[in-house]
Order: sequence, then structure tokens, then C-alpha cells
Amino acid sequence: MQQFAALFGPLRITPLDVVGAQVTYESKGVDKARDAALNQPANGNLTEEFRRGVAALQDLLVRDEPETAEAFTGWAWLAALDVRLLPGLMIRLDPGGTHAPIELPVEAQIDRGRNTLFLNSNAALTTKSGAGMAIAAHFTEERSRMGHSWRDVWEEHLVEAKSGAALTSSGQRSREERQRLDEELRRRAQRASVPPMPNGKQPTQRGAGIGPAAVVPPPRRGSVAAPSPAHPGSGVPSGPHHAPAARPLVDASAFEARPGSITRTGAPYTPGNAPARTSGLTNPSHHRHGAPLPQPRPGGARPRSQASPLGYADHDKEELVIQALRRILQERGIELDDQRGVSGMGADAYDSTGRFYEIKAHGGAVPGELALTRSEFVRAWSEGENYTLVIASHLEKGAGKPTLRLVNDPVHRFEVEPPTDVRLKGVRDGAVESTVYEWPSSDR
Repeated sequence: MQQFAALFGPLRITPLDVVGAQVTYESKGVDKARDAALNQPANGNLTEEFRRGVAALQDLLVRDEPETAEAFTGWAWLAALDVRLLPGLMIRLDPGGTHAPIELPVEAQIDRGRNTLFLNSNAALTTKSGAGMAIAAHFTEERSRMGHSWRDVWEEHLVEAKSGAALTSSGQRSREERQRLDEELRRRAQRASVPPMPNGKQPTQRGAGIGPAAVVPPPRRGSVAAPSPAHPGSGVPSGPHHAPAARPLVDASAFEARPGSITRTGAPYTPGNAPARTSGLTNPSHHRHGAPLPQPRPGGARPRSQASPLGYADHDKEELVIQALRRILQERGIELDDQRGVSGMGADAYDSTGRFYEIKAHGGAVPGELALTRSEFVRAWSEGENYTLVIASHLEKGAGKPTLRLVNDPVHRFEVEPPTDVRLKGVRDGAVESTVYEWPSSDR
């Protein structure tokens, strides 16, 4: 019918879409079997077969007709339908106006109100005219071809060949990820509006420290601090004709020694209120938690250094932290790869155990809140305990004790304020569980 849509107006034809049709349930006591069918639970075998068929259909379309697969946004809804047998299945269409309602027999029909696919027989599950057309009615284009594709899934035994989660397009993964993030932020907002319990938080241990172990090569050495211009007390004249001396970073050698102290702050924690993470219909072997983010590059990817009018650039601060973190992990036999050159990674580094690290480096004290980009939040939220926020402070020479504070699963440990970027608030709070590495102060 879609081929003749342009003729509907001149021929005064009013199309009636079966998507809007109502399944007629009233048998007026004539058909007791029909009445009983409506009150029975979903057919477990047919429901399982149907869901396997949906997964195979999605695979087929993603491979052969990606545009059609991309245009349909209801895969998760479709796969969640229950299947019930309803002998003598009828649907009612209401043209409106002076036209009387029309009742028609059909082999299959999806009732969105009941979240159910009704079949008039077992055989209707695998046919084009049965479940095939019931599914195709919910596609905006190529409905006839969709019915054929559903039939092909069964005739070519694609259901038997299908195993694991269905393939998904990148656009669908992005939509699903946005939906999950929106739902997560909505839940956060709801929890924030609820008064705290009289006993306050009741955290329990969620996970271990910053990560397990693997083999690591010796850290690459090299100067990361910017050249140290003159600073007050250096003997270089200052006055109205001289620009203020740039503030240098501490020397990288400051991190070669063992930290002066390593402390744990806060109480053990588990996200008892954290929402469950689901992956929808994504393939977990390719996309962890369904997050459509780039994969780490073997060997790392350093960013290009950019010039800065300061005595150091952000790149220099991060490089200093990378080297310090690498030395810490080396003692545990863990190798660290620099991933800052990978756009959209959502993390600055990745170690040989599969842990992600995001670095927030500061020349002086840590500010009251930190900002995460969208990709950083996506990565942190999807990885959970497998994601570590590295908060570095006092990296400038003479600013205090150089400090690295490592916080696992930061989006569930800090208060989150969701503007365009996600901000972690209260990062100075010493009650938050973290690992702190502190070196002696250097004024040289």
C-alpha cells in the first residue's frame, strides 16, 4: 500500500493503520475457550521463541539493511513482548465520522496496552502474514519487506544460528545510552529531593582498592616540568618593566621517592541505592555495559602538547601525574597506558587489568567541585568500580605536598549535579573513601 500513498487523496481513500486497531476480547459468553485464553498467563515457549526471533531479525537487518534497523527505535520494547494464543483473533478499526466500526480476522496483532503479541495459532508465529506483518506494522517504512525478513529468519534457520545478544547499530547504542543516562540523572534528582534517613548513610564495602595486578615495564623517564623561569627569590630583577615570573611545576624526580604517607579516607561503601546497570540488546563482547565509547589503543596515545603562556600547561600537569601513577602501579606489577590522545575515550589512562583512570590535576589545592565531560561521565557510570578518578593537587613548586587522591566509582561516591557537563561536588570531603599518596613538600 505504501507504493500508492500518493493516490489516496485524489481517490478519496482514508488509510486505516492496523497499529491503531483494537483487539476484540468480548465473546459475549459464546466462546468460553476465548474467554479463558485472555485470563491465562503468557505462553512461555512461544514468548521465548518470539524473543529469539526478534534478536535474529535485528541481526539480519543490522547486517543487510542497517538504515531500516537504525530507523526502528523499539527493539527493546519489541523483545519484551509476551505472546498469548487467542483463537479466533479479531481486530476492530474505527474509521470515524459516519462510518461504522470494522471488525476483521487476523493471524496476529500486537496490543501495546497489554504489552502482548496475540496469535490465533502456533503457526502464526513464524509466518509473514502472522507475526511478520504484526511486527512490520510498527516500522515506518518497507513494511512488506519487513514481513518477508521475519519469515526468512525462520525459513533460513537464523534463529537456531543466533546466540548471545543481538547486534546493534551505533545510533541505537547511542540512543540507549542517552536513555540510560537520562534515567540515571532522573533517579539522582529524585533521591536528592528525599530527606536523608535519621541514621544517615549506611555504606558497605563495594569493591577493593584501585585495582588488581599485571606485569608492567619500567616507567618511561623524561622531563615533564616546563622550564623554570625566574620566580620571587631567584635573584632575577622584577619591576614594572618585567613580566611576573611563571610558576613552575615540581620536578618529576619528586615522585621517584616513596610517598611520605599513604592513607585511606572515608568508610567502605556500596551503592545500595545505585540503579542496576543493564545493557539492553547490545553485544557485551564489543561494548561494555552498552557504552558506545572508543576502545583503548594498544601502546597508548599521548596528546599533542600545546603552548601556554603559563609556566606549565595542562598537558604538563597530566604528564606529571601519569608518571607518578605509573610508578605507583608498577609496584603492583600493573602496566599503565596513556590514552589522552584518543578522542571521546572518557578516561586519560588504561591499565593492564582493564581499569580506567581520569586525571584532574591542579597546581594548588583541589577546588570544591570538578567537572566531567559527557564521555567521562558515560565511562565512569558504565564502568563503576572499574573507573578511578585521580585528583592531583599541589603540583606547583612551593605550593605544598604533591598529592594524588584516587577515588573508585566517583559518580556514585560524590554528589552529582547534572548540567551540560557532570560536576562532582564535595571532592574535598575527607569522609569519602579514597587512597591518598602524599610526598614531602619541595621548595627547590
